[in-house]
Amino acid sequence: TLAGFGLRALSVMNQHSRLVEEAEALYEAYQLDRLPRALQRNSLDYYYLSVYPSISEMRVVNPPGRPQYPELITNAYVHIPFCSGVCDFCSYYLVALSPRRTAAIVRYLEHVKLELDFHARHANLDIGYLYLGGGTPSLIPPDALESFLDFLAERRYISPDLLGTVELHPEFFEDEVKAVRFLATLQRYGIGRVSVGYQASDDDLLHRNNRRHSKAFMAGAMALLRSEGFMVNIDLMYGLPGQSLESWQTTLRDAIAFAPESISTYFLFVDRGTGLYEQVRRGKALLPSHRHIQTQHLMARLALTAAGYHELPNDYWARGVRDPGGFQQESLPSAATTLPVGPGSYGHYDNTQLCNVFDLGEYERRVEGNESPLWRAHRLSQDEAFSRDIMFSLKNDPYLDCGLFQSAYNRSPLEQYGPTFDHLLRLELVAIGAGRIALTDKGKLCVEEIAALFRHPNEPPENDVSRKLLQKHNYASAYPAVEWQ
Repeated sequence: TLAGFGLRALSVMNQHSRLVEEAEALYEAYQLDRLPRALQRNSLDYYYLSVYPSISEMRVVNPPGRPQYPELITNAYVHIPFCSGVCDFCSYYLVALSPRRTAAIVRYLEHVKLELDFHARHANLDIGYLYLGGGTPSLIPPDALESFLDFLAERRYISPDLLGTVELHPEFFEDEVKAVRFLATLQRYGIGRVSVGYQASDDDLLHRNNRRHSKAFMAGAMALLRSEGFMVNIDLMYGLPGQSLESWQTTLRDAIAFAPESISTYFLFVDRGTGLYEQVRRGKALLPSHRHIQTQHLMARLALTAAGYHELPNDYWARGVRDPGGFQQESLPSAATTLPVGPGSYGHYDNTQLCNVFDLGEYERRVEGNESPLWRAHRLSQDEAFSRDIMFSLKNDPYLDCGLFQSAYNRSPLEQYGPTFDHLLRLELVAIGAGRIALTDKGKLCVEEIAALFRHPNEPPENDVSRKLLQKHNYASAYPAVEWQ
């Protein structure tokens, strides 16, 4: 059914009303209005599944309770906590900084080097995949970037076969000379993929969310990135206040026309403490309805599928790859390790979800004193790890392989959560067979909401001075766990 809708969508991308009609027809066919409350998408309760358990469920870590380093670390996330401004919806840790104040960024990277040296005294760093996120990594001056990557290479902290991704803000493309030097440095060290925060083809919408760019930059940006040989991902956002179906359709059309290798479609989540949350609380911004949101979601699926993009993991679309239906789940998410680097960064190892301090000054003090920058952590019990593996498998894999769970935990998800999966089956959100559990096309529309059903109950956070910070950066579901049926 989806294939039929998608093929028709390809021929009508420039006919707004028909694309909307296709999406609305699917919305009705899926009976999305009849989903239980906890599975109906809204920005205030939405759980963007990237961290589990949430920061509020982690505890402050003292030296005796720190997780044990793995012998080998092959993946690292480096957080660059600087931006030229703060988008109204942003809840990531960052410091607003004028792009001209490059000395602060250069100083920061020197501290990151100290942190990596600290980790190298406890584990073998052979990083094969490096992600530079933020904040705005593209604020790094080219000379400082070269110094940093040269440091990693000289210390042999990165693999000779290094792969990586760097997030680029649209402001990056305002200075082409600087941009070319920056990109050439990335390529020289094996980082050949970038992710561009395009977000929307609606200048008024961008301005209202303090995005500090217009849509016009993207054509020139793509030409430059193609000339430099980069693989490109474009980030798009839906569910923004005031984002009409017509505006979203234009964004999809433009993104497809740029022909990036991949497109990420992010649903807006509104954490407490953000500028947008305050606007919503005061009645100055109106969040869209479940129907509007899911119609946008379905429009993206129809348009991107018709344009030759495959969806995997959920809300991430790639072209030039084989059909994800043929992929196999080879390991459980708990087997993956990621080293968090920099303040406000998250990681996972030793079966522990952890994060560094959310304070630049405290971060610098610690690494200068040869102390760990780790702030909070939660070591998962067997039951918690089991739940986490279900959640992240739903989010990032084509299916859950019950055999892998049986080998790792001596039990399968169907045994542990039989009634829950039975209910999801009746709602036509999952398909079950041959030892596998897969989300249906309907189920993929609410994957985070479904994943949140399996979260393990944890103690509430302690009443400490960090409460406001924990609320802003929580990344946790607010859906009522008992009302989904």
